[in-house]
Order: sequence, then structure tokens, then C-alpha cells
Amino acid sequence: MAGPVAFPPGPGEVAPGPGPALLGRVAELGRLQAELAGAVEGRAGAVLLAGDAGIGKSRLAGELATAASAAGITVVVGRCLDTGPAPLPYLPFSEVLAGLPVSGRELLTDRPALRGLVPGSGPPPEDVAADRELDRLAVFDGVAGALRAAAAQAPVLVVLEDLHWADRSSRELLSYLLARLGSQRLLVLATYRSDDLHRRHPLRRTLAELVRLPAVRRLELGPLPAADVLALVRHHASTVASPLPEETLHRIADRSGGNAFFAEEMVAAGRAELPEALADVLLTRLDQLSDQARVVLQVASLAERRIPHDLLRDAAELSADELAAGLREAVSHHVLVPVRTDDQDAYAFRHALLREAVHDDLLPGERVRRHARLAELLAARGDEPGTAADLARHAVAAHDLPRALAASVLAAREAQRRHGPAEALVHIERALELWPAVPDPVRVAGVAESVLLRDAAWVAGAAGDPERATALGALAVRVADEREGPSARADTRIRYAMRLLDRGTGVEEAAIGATETAIGLLAGTPPGPDLAWAHAVLARTLVNADRPEPAWPHARTALEVVGGTDRAALTGPERRDLLAAHADALITLAFCAQVEGDPAGARELLAQAAELAAAAGSRTVELRTVWTRGVSLLEEGLLDAAAAEFDDGSRRAAGYGLSWVGYGLDFQVVQARVEFQRGGWDAVTRITHGIDPTVPVQVTGVLAAAGALVTVARGELDDAERLLELLAAEPPPHDQIPMLLGMVGVEAACLRDDPGLAARRARAAIDEVARELPSHLGQIALCALGAGAQADLAVAARAEGKPDSTFREAAAELLTLAEQVTGTGLPRGTTIGPEGRAWLGRARAEVGRAAGSSDPAAWTAVVDTFAGYGDDYRAAQARLRRAAALLDRAVGAGRGPAAGAADRRAAAEDLAVAAGTAQRLGAAPLASAVAELAGRAGEGVPSGGPARPSPFTPREHAVLEQVAHGLTNRAIGERLFISEKTVSVHLSRVMAKLGASGRTEAVSLAHARGLIGRLPDQVTRATE
Repeated sequence: MAGPVAFPPGPGEVAPGPGPALLGRVAELGRLQAELAGAVEGRAGAVLLAGDAGIGKSRLAGELATAASAAGITVVVGRCLDTGPAPLPYLPFSEVLAGLPVSGRELLTDRPALRGLVPGSGPPPEDVAADRELDRLAVFDGVAGALRAAAAQAPVLVVLEDLHWADRSSRELLSYLLARLGSQRLLVLATYRSDDLHRRHPLRRTLAELVRLPAVRRLELGPLPAADVLALVRHHASTVASPLPEETLHRIADRSGGNAFFAEEMVAAGRAELPEALADVLLTRLDQLSDQARVVLQVASLAERRIPHDLLRDAAELSADELAAGLREAVSHHVLVPVRTDDQDAYAFRHALLREAVHDDLLPGERVRRHARLAELLAARGDEPGTAADLARHAVAAHDLPRALAASVLAAREAQRRHGPAEALVHIERALELWPAVPDPVRVAGVAESVLLRDAAWVAGAAGDPERATALGALAVRVADEREGPSARADTRIRYAMRLLDRGTGVEEAAIGATETAIGLLAGTPPGPDLAWAHAVLARTLVNADRPEPAWPHARTALEVVGGTDRAALTGPERRDLLAAHADALITLAFCAQVEGDPAGARELLAQAAELAAAAGSRTVELRTVWTRGVSLLEEGLLDAAAAEFDDGSRRAAGYGLSWVGYGLDFQVVQARVEFQRGGWDAVTRITHGIDPTVPVQVTGVLAAAGALVTVARGELDDAERLLELLAAEPPPHDQIPMLLGMVGVEAACLRDDPGLAARRARAAIDEVARELPSHLGQIALCALGAGAQADLAVAARAEGKPDSTFREAAAELLTLAEQVTGTGLPRGTTIGPEGRAWLGRARAEVGRAAGSSDPAAWTAVVDTFAGYGDDYRAAQARLRRAAALLDRAVGAGRGPAAGAADRRAAAEDLAVAAGTAQRLGAAPLASAVAELAGRAGEGVPSGGPARPSPFTPREHAVLEQVAHGLTNRAIGERLFISEKTVSVHLSRVMAKLGASGRTEAVSLAHARGLIGRLPDQVTRATE
């Protein structure tokens, strides 16, 4: 646990320092303390503390931090700095990580993506940063995970100062964190200047998003009350050498406008005649300092953040005695404050307004000279983190354009290594602006202009600006055509085509043209990564354009190029680039194989692609291939194999620190869904109950929704309704949410005997899914469930002698929609899998039930399809419907006694199997429905679980139930989807446990001991 913190002031802060008790902020401090108390109790929150410069935001934050630290709360501070238009990404969060009570080595062991952000960890390797989106997500998740881990040890207060200066990556990371606040013992307090937020300020958009989050509060600090300002002025006046008249104190209090900093500075100025402008007030005060103190302040003002002591010493060009005297004077007059950071002694202005006043008072020539000196000193420091960005800024200000160009290129590379694409783009665009003004820019920058433009396009896409990315990519092509050779011209076209594909649909023809030209430019060159990528990207583009036939030869050519490349002649990054091109081509071939009706061949290609992508360090491709393989297996109804594939994907994602983002979350959701289908309901419960409670429902809600399928099926309807209400208020941003919540909501309503609500929920869910993805195959299941609700309404209407046409028509419309989705929601040339066919068959059967002509044969198709791929629960639901249809037919007109008896026997078998499935799974509502139908029909079936703890395994119990219903071993094996030999083994174990000598005796003993329910006489006799 962290000890008391001094909460050292940064460049935008007022030091708490010696002074009166906090005046005029009792209510605001109380609100912050209440938020902190909630966080301590496990209700994470955030407060956005706004106010004008000098109003007292930092003083209030400091008071809270001091109290929090005294209470044993871990306090960490991150400061955003005014580093101009090209900041270092994640700067405040680097400081936050450094303040956590855990070593950097421990942080990196669990979260390697944080390398480069953790002070002293060094930059990540150049070749690791190839997966721009996953890298950023891994950084976001790593920071969130580090804070969760710290909050698990002790409550944590994170103070982020001066958010108005935050870089874009830090703003996006903050949004990510605050959207995931849940039950962590964590409070985030972020301050910002409201008077700095002009109409186009980038923080405005972030704030608009943040204030809508349920855990975020906004607190605006207004001016201090007049009495409190006067008390503050009197306190500060008592500390100055020359006392001020009471009249002057009142004038100061009045002139300050309730701003504590302004009042303090006017008192410190110590003059009765007060200047009109604040800057004049500050400079009047600084005029009282010695020459050497003013030199120290001038140099420090150019640093725009804490300036290390050695840099200040060298840049000030003062003697040791003069420097010491100047520093002592600046500190004693509360203009500078000493700070300790990264094992360095440094200095910062007590408030940013002081720095601004000193900086703006410098003469132009003096400013240029001092910037040049700082640039010279920083250039000698090498590649220390943040040095390149500072060097570029000072070099520009000193009009040293060659040095500024070289430093801007280096700063862009550092920003990319820190996974800050928006900041990298700023540095690259500055380099591009400098390019025409610098003699021999290629030599100075160490890179061609087309390569710089290509990189700019890459980071623009990573920063979420695909239009800017494609514009820069097109410019790179034009520049390469004007100034460079065939290889560079081909390379820029390949990268341009990739940016076009990132942009989405409607750009395929441009991408095809670019890659075809690239292939022509590379004709006659030795095989290598560029040629492999040219063919791979062209193949992928042709597939996107729905032209798979010509995609085949280009994908195969890419593989031939890979095979013919002399890998010994490649560098390490080039070899990895070749592997990535190989994987990309294999994915395209896998799609083509799927279209040609060879899913097994497609999965084999995807497996190869996954391993190649992993070797290339391309995690996006790796996880995507594993995901696609699993989906392919799932679509074929191969549940066991699909489960294994998704388990593998989940492990891979967890290994990359991505369990709760992107594919990592998707793998967990589909694991729960597959286990539900396989009957592993306890496994579903373990998955959903194992959710980290500190991860908020905005993230985990989709996994909880998947788990609610089991919740409803087991009859825990109140729990399901609570989840529906919770997720309806704040629906997680996931494409599975409408479908899963729709299924849960419809089935919950049906089980509460409210088919009207079920029908409305089905329609709403279908509409929501269609809005997001018009051809989403999940609509088929929703249509089937909705048709079932309409059928229930029709049956009820007929029972009451009311018209049923409205409900029949609604059911038919849902079937029509399901059939339309079946035709449009698929890749060309493929057919829907067994799950889709089962739901479509159920929709058709429900339409027949709605029309009053439920046909057992229609339900047989549903039973066989669901059972055929292992979904016993949905098959049991269909058996219940088929049993009802059989019993209806058995008593129908024109049926002879023999036919009626056969139908009743078949219904009894269906009810028996459904009851066994319900008991095995713990599906109480299904068991109740089976018992109710059996009771109405005079059929006896097991109606619940055993009366005492059973000595049998679930499979043994299921086998015994089927024996009790007179089934042979072979028939039991077919019902339970196991071999006849396995049935015999289970039955032998059952008889041994009961001490029975035969099948009939085993059934009798089990019934007598309450291990199975009462059976009809004719079924019992059938076992003899």
C-alpha cells in the first residue's frame, strides 16, 4: 500500500503549500469525498473537475489526495503537459503507471503491451508494433488491468491534471477506462480548464461522450464567495514583508473575481496600484527578482514541462553560484517548485499562467537563441524517451529546419512504438511540411518522402481517419511516380490498396487497379515480400468485389512467390513480412474453398494461416483465422471440434492480454453459446460466473447475455428479467447483444405464459438486428421463436372461440422473413448449416401450429436436425411439440385404434426422452411442461429429479430412464447419441450399484428407492 504522497505540483498546478484551510470549497470537497467513499466500497466512479485557470482545481484535488493518502488509499497522479501540437502519447498514464505500488518488471510480466509506457522499460521492439489496432487495445486493456490489480490490493485514487492538454491517445484511453468502471475500488479525478475549451477544442467531443457514462460526474468550480476571497487575501498579505492597507486588500479581493490564484498573485505583486491585465500583475511580481533568477525562469519557460536540473544548468549558461542563487530565489518566491521525477531532480512552474507570462515576455531574438541552445543540448542526449519530440519543437522555434525534420521523423517512430498513431501522424505531417524547405531532405530524414507519406497513411488509418489515410496513400503513389524507381512505386501502390480496403466497400476497383499496376512494375524482379503482397492483396480485393474466380490464381501465385523467395537474403522484418503475406493469401484461398463446398479444406488452410500469422507477429490475422475456423466448424454442426477451436482462440487472446476486447471477448461469448448447445450448462455457468466483477457490464454484458440462455432454460426467470432490464438501459456495443437478449426475452416471456410480450420482444429484436446487420442469420432463430409466440396466441384465441387470423398471418410473415435471410445472409455458393436449418424448420412447424394443423412430420425434421448436431435441449423442446401433435392426431377423426395407439406410444417415447434431457440439464420449465402434457394425456413420465442424492452419473441416469421406457440398447444409443457398447457399459454399472441381476430388477429397485419417477405399467412390462 502506498504511503502518504506529497502530491507534488506540476506545470499547471497551484502547490497546496502552507496556507489557510481550504476556503469556500467545503461543498465541493464533500462531493469528492462522497465519490471516494463510494469507490472504497466498490463503486468505481470518475469526476470531471472543471473551472477557469487559477480557480482552485489543483488545490481541491490536492486536498482530496492528501486525505485519501492518510486513509491508506493509493494515490497516483498523471499530468497532461502543454507540449504543443505534437505531444508524446500516453504521457499522463506513464506517470500513473510509475506511481502504482508495483515494480515496472511486475507490470510488464503480466502486461507486456505496456513496454514503452512504464518508465525505465525501454521502447518495444520495432517489429512488434505491426498490429496497430490490437496493440492499442492491448495498451488500453493493460492500463485498465494494472489499475484493477492495484485496486484489488487497496482503493486507488487516480488524479489526472490539466486534461485540456491531453494528447489524443490519452483522451481515447481515458474514454476506454471510464466506460469500463464497475466494482473496482477506483476513483478517477480529472481536472481541466473550462475557459480553454474553444468551440473546436478536441476535448469537447471527449467530454460529451464521458458525461453520458453512468459512473461519470461533472463538477464545475465557480468563483470563491467574496468573504472567502477576502480571508484568503488577508492570509497571504500577512506573509509579505510590507503590509498592505485594508483598502488595497478589499480592492484585490474585488478585482480577483473570486479567483484564488489571481488574488494571491496580486498580493505578491505588493503594489497599491494594480495593473489591469493579469500578465502585467505576474510580470510586476517577477520584476522584483534578480537577473540570474529571471534567466532561470526564461529557460524553464521554454521547456513547457518539468526541466531536469542538468538541462537547465547547461541551457542557462550561468556559473554554478549564479545558478544556485537564481534557483533559490525563484523557489523561495513560489514561482518554481522542485520536483523529483524518473530519478532526476527537476523544476516546474508553480502554475502554468506564470510560465506563460514569462514565455510571452521574451523578445523574439532571445527566444530563438535559447531554443537553439536547448535543441543543441537535446540533440546530444540521444534517444531518451520524449527527447525527439522536444528536440523537434525547439528546432522549429530556433529555425533549425534540418534538425527539426530529422527529429520529427524520430518522434513519429517513437510515437508509433508507444502505440500512439494520432501523435505519430502529427509528427509525420510536420516533417512533410518541412520537407521542401530542407536541402537534401532524404539524407537528413533518412527516408524517402514516399515512404514517409506511406507511413502517414498507415497511422492515419490507425487513428481512425480512413479518408485521410487513403488521401495520403494516393499522394505517396504520386510522389513515388515522380521521384523513385519501380520497386518504391510498386510498394506505395500495395500499401495504398491496403488503405483502400481498410476504408470499406466501394473502393475495390481502385484497389484492383493499384495492385495490378504494382504487379506490372515488379515483373522480372526476384520473388520477395512485395510481389507476394501484391498478389495477396489483389486476391483479397477480388474476393471483396465478389469475384472469387480470378482471386484463386492470384492467391496461388502469392504462395508460389513465397516459396520461391530466398529467405536467407531477407532481414528479420522482411521475413516476418513474407510470412504475413503468406497468411493473407491462405485466408483468401480458404474463403474460395468454402465457396467451392470444401469447408474441411478451408479450415486446414486457416490453421496454416494462423500459425504463420503468429510467427509473423500479426495477432489480428492469427486470432481472425482461429475464429473463422471455429465458426466454420460451428456452421457444420461439429460442436466438439468448434469448442476446441474456440478454447484455443480464447487462450491465445488471453496470452496477448486481450481477454476482454475484440476477439478475446468474442471467443468467450461463443464458448458459452457452444456449451449451451452441447449441454454443458454447468460449464456455461462457470464461464459467466467467472467474470471478473471489476470488469464493467458494458464489456461483460454480452457474455452475461449468452449465459442467460441457461438461466432461462433452468427457470430462473427473475434473474433473467433483471439482466434484461440492466442491459436494456446500457446495451453493450456488441453485434450479438440484440440477438441474445431477444432470445432470452422471448423465451422468458413464453415461460411466464405471456405470448403477447414474447411476440413483441421477438419483433423488436428482429428489427434491431436488421438495423445493424440486415442479413444476420441470427434473425432465423428469432423468427422461429416469434412464430412460436404467435402460434401460442393463435391456439389461445381458438380455445376462446376468437379469430386467429392476425396471429396466423404474423407467424407466416416471420417465416417469410426467415426464408429471405436464409437466401441473402450467406457467402455466394454456400448453404446454411444444421443449426440454421433446424431453426428454419422450427419456424415452418410453428406456422403449421398457428394454423391449427400441427404436423408431427414437420416436428420430426426439427427434432432430427437439432439432435443430429448435438443440441439435445432444442431437440427436446421439439420432441415436446411433436408429442403434442401426435396426441392431437391420436384422438383426431378418422384414426383407427391401432393408429391412435401407435401415435400415443410415439408420444410417450418423445415425452420420456424430453423428460430425461430436462432432468439431465436441470431444465425445470421443460420438465414441468413434459409432465403437464403427460398428465393431460394420461401418460406417466419422470416429472422431476430424484428424491434423494443419486448414486448415478448423469449419463447412467439417462440410460436407466431409457431402459425404464422399454428401449433396447441400440435404441438408447441412438436417443443419447452414444454407441450401443457404451450403453451396455453404463447399464452394467447401474445394475452393479443397485445390486440388480437384470434390466427389469434395476428399474424396479430404482423406482422403489425414489431414484426415478413412476412409470406406466405397459412401459414397465416392456422391460421384461
